[in-house]
Amino acid sequence: MGEGFVQIFMQMAMLFIIVGVGYASKKVGWMDQDFDKAFSKVILNAVLPCMILGSVLAAETLPTPEQLVTMFAFGTLSYVVMLVVGLVVTWVMRISHGHRGVFRYMMLFGNVGFIGFPVITAIFGPEALLYAGLYQFPFNILAYTLGAYFLTQDNEYGVKVKVSPKVFLSPAVISCLVAVVLTVLGIHNVPVLGPATETLGSMTTPGALLIIGSSLANLPLRELTGGPRLWISAAVRLLVTPVLVLLLFSQFNLDPVILGVIVILCGMPVATNGTMMCYEYGGDAKTMSQGTFITTVFCLLTIPLLSTLLTAFGL
Repeated sequence: MGEGFVQIFMQMAMLFIIVGVGYASKKVGWMDQDFDKAFSKVILNAVLPCMILGSVLAAETLPTPEQLVTMFAFGTLSYVVMLVVGLVVTWVMRISHGHRGVFRYMMLFGNVGFIGFPVITAIFGPEALLYAGLYQFPFNILAYTLGAYFLTQDNEYGVKVKVSPKVFLSPAVISCLVAVVLTVLGIHNVPVLGPATETLGSMTTPGALLIIGSSLANLPLRELTGGPRLWISAAVRLLVTPVLVLLLFSQFNLDPVILGVIVILCGMPVATNGTMMCYEYGGDAKTMSQGTFITTVFCLLTIPLLSTLLTAFGL
């Protein structure tokens, strides 16, 4: 366990170095807001879909139908729990229309791939990556449909805007549906195409982190930590919802590793895709960047707490 947490710390340090490069690039003028928007479009519409397809096309093994159904069902159910919590918390905090979308996004969508995968490997071992990959299916579907809908509700005037049907037909959603079909058909480990999509998709993590760092450079240092509402949302994202999911799902006879993976992934920091999607759909990039920064820093403390709680539950 100790070695695993060292790996988590090293992974987090690596991520922060990349964010720092993006921050410095904005400060010296190598990146600007126009570049951020254009680069976000490339990542979201070309690179990220390749990462999703590459996770199947380059895979040596695929999950069994039973694993696929169980992980998808309970993974989706965990998002229902987080959605209800997010709706309740934004209502309790009295966040007005035009401003609440980004808070709901932050409480619903965590950094499953960029940080979640290495954390799951460190805690449960590389064989658990199979479950983490399955958990990403509902994330990919919901983040670019429901998540995009939330973000389009936010703008600087605090007025709701109409949502275009194109939001629900993004390349990320289409590629996710194709990946599910490929998994069901047992198509994987495809020569040339598999490595090609996997290689291009590997650009997603550094690209997203560079954009996050660049967006943080738009804020004065004193504003990086945000206000009380942001801290409450961060606590919900990192601790409240994963503990609630653990209490609810422990009532079912789930495989301990499956349950553990779901709980840990529910406690990931805010998804890095959120900042890019704010640029894409006109959301509140400032608040999203603050939430991403705060939750990414404090997950160094909350992830060990969740792991300890799992141990206490005998998992």
